[in-house]
Parts: sequence; structure tokens; C-alpha cells
Amino acid sequence: MSQLGLGVCLGIVLLIVAVSRYFALMKDVREAAREQALKDEKYRQVLEQAKAVEHEEKVKKAQSGHLPSILSLAKENEIGNLRVALSWYQKAAELGNEIGQNALARLSRQDVDDPHGEAKSRYWECLVKANNNEPEALFELGRYEIRGYGTAINTASGVGHLIKAAEMEYVPAQLFLGDWYVVESNPTPSPRRAFFWRLKSAVNNDAMGCIKVAYCFQTGVGATRDRRRAIYWLEKAAELGNLEAQYLAGKMHLNNDQPVTNVTDAAVAYIWFSVAFASGYLDAKKERDMAVQHVGIESILNVQKVAKQIYKFLHNPPVPVHSTMDLLDKMYDRSKYRPTDAELDAALGRINEDIDIDVAGQTNPAPAASGMGNASINSVKKDWSGEMIAAESASSG
Repeated sequence: MSQLGLGVCLGIVLLIVAVSRYFALMKDVREAAREQALKDEKYRQVLEQAKAVEHEEKVKKAQSGHLPSILSLAKENEIGNLRVALSWYQKAAELGNEIGQNALARLSRQDVDDPHGEAKSRYWECLVKANNNEPEALFELGRYEIRGYGTAINTASGVGHLIKAAEMEYVPAQLFLGDWYVVESNPTPSPRRAFFWRLKSAVNNDAMGCIKVAYCFQTGVGATRDRRRAIYWLEKAAELGNLEAQYLAGKMHLNNDQPVTNVTDAAVAYIWFSVAFASGYLDAKKERDMAVQHVGIESILNVQKVAKQIYKFLHNPPVPVHSTMDLLDKMYDRSKYRPTDAELDAALGRINEDIDIDVAGQTNPAPAASGMGNASINSVKKDWSGEMIAAESASSG
């Protein structure tokens, strides 16, 4: 055989050997890949089992109150399952965790399937602020809890938050409590408490608080009836620029249900009605025109002069304290009543003692009701002759 033939044969043999070795190698590669795939699948299954065991353990710890586990589960579900995330954040929040509380404030409104989502967000936002002892937040939180806005009704907690805000001299909370303790929906009313908080707001120079204290003295709600004190607090509110108080101060001096026998009362009534009407309280005109019938012709010019002077006082702030009262006392020889700060503090202290004694004699002093709101100014005017102030339903949010 020629050398060419030998070379061809050798080449064919080498090619066969190479192809054989290639297929053998590919078989080994496929076998190795299959074995690796089996190993990877087995590892994946082991890893998933470990994760499942770890998850079950985390759930058990979370259910027992372990905060890191609760927050971890909540975070894991925040993207894919908002409702589950919220349930875990709720659990954390109820344990007093601020991260959970902030998360509920942020995420509750995103739950489109929950019609109360917005209310819940606002409730938790308010609670977070209340944790920092912000009086406005404490006030709103108390109202939310009493009404069940964004949370379950919890009257005891709500009243507690309101009292905390009121003790920080937050006047809206004081006024709210003043109404809460006489509202019809409260099964354990306390007129004495109502008077206490109304007096606190009045001491803080709130005009509505002064009107409510005057009402208590006029009708005997939580206090002994005292016309002189009722007039004082109304005129104090009038000095603060409250038109309703100016009108009511006139009403206190001129009772249309009874004959007017005191010319001084008629003159003072005419003055306050005139001031209220000139300031924009249109209902006072009719009352002023009735009062003038009881003011002597020889006195009317002087009475009008006093009314103009008081009007100027009130419309050129700051109004000196008791300036209008001092003028009226001087002009009409009225008996002077001016409680000092010390006297008011002592009165509040005595009322507190009365409340403590009252609580000691009760088995269940904590109030409980579904909700209430601020007393209407119009209710004060309409019920000024006797009935207790009615409270309007609370405004939403």
C-alpha cells in the first residue's frame, strides 16, 4: 500500500477516535449536568424546606408577640400582599411599636378594598403625634376613640386623652369635656365636671368658655345659681369680642318673659344690644328696640353715649381687662364682682375635691358613650332661659 493510502487510513482512524472521544466527552458532560441539576434541585428543595421551617418559626414567634418577627413578616408582604402586611403592622402597632404605627398611617389609605382606610390612616397619624404629647393630637385622638373613627370605640381611653390635653391647657379639649359631661348620650354625666372644665377654659380667656360658665351659673348646671356671676362671665366674653356674648349680656338684664321693673337693667340691656347690633349681630336690633321702651326719655341720650363709648373700647384693641364692666358699674352703681386669679384657682381646687369625693362614692365613674361634639352657640341662645345645652354630633375627621 502506498504511503498516500496509509496516510488516508491513518487520518480516518484518527477522525474516528476523535469523534468517539467527543461523543464520550459529551456524554460525560451531559451526565455531569444531569447530576448537577439533580443536586441543584435537591439543594433548592432543602433550601425551600428550610425557608418554610424558618417562616413557620417566624410566624409562631410573631404570633407570640416577638416584634422583630412581626415587623419582618409585615415588610415581606408589603409589596405583594398589602392586607397581610397591614395585619402584621397592626399587631406591632397595638404592642406600642412606633414603626408599626407609622406604617399603618402610611399604608392604610392604600388599601382600596377597605372603606375605612383613610380614617385608619388619620387615626394612626394622630396617635403617633399624640405619643409626643402634642395637645392638639391628644385632643383629636380622644375624639376619634370616643366616636370610633378609624378605630374601635374606646370611650375610657378617649376621655383619658382628652383630659391629658385639657390638663395641658388646650382649650378645645376643655370645652369638649365641658360638653361631654352633660351630653345626653353619656350614661354617667357629671355636671360638676362639666362646670370644672368650662371654668378652666374661661380662666384661659376663651369667650365660649366664659359663655358656658355664665350658662352654668344662670341655670345651676354644676354650680349654684348666681345671676351676678352669670353677668360677669358674659360681660367678660363680650369684652373678648364675642358678639353672641354681647347679645346674651343684654338678655340677662332684660328678660322678656317678665315685666321690667329695674330701669338700670333696661339701660344696660339697651347698651349691650346696641353694641351687639352695631358690631354686626342683627338679631339684637329687635331686642334693643324693646329695651328702649323701658329707658326713660331723660336717660336715653346718656345711655346711647355709654353704648358708643363701650363700642369704641371693644373696637380698639387691646381692650383693658374689665374696662367695660368698670364703666357700667360706675355709671349704674352696680355691685362689683371681680374674681381674682387666686380666687379662681381656689374655686377650681374645691371643685376638684368635690369630684374626688363624688368618684369615691361611685362604683363605675368612667363615662361611656358612642360620641358627641361641640355645643352649638345657637343652642346656648335658644336654651338660655333654662334647659341644658344640647350637643351637636361630632364633625367627621
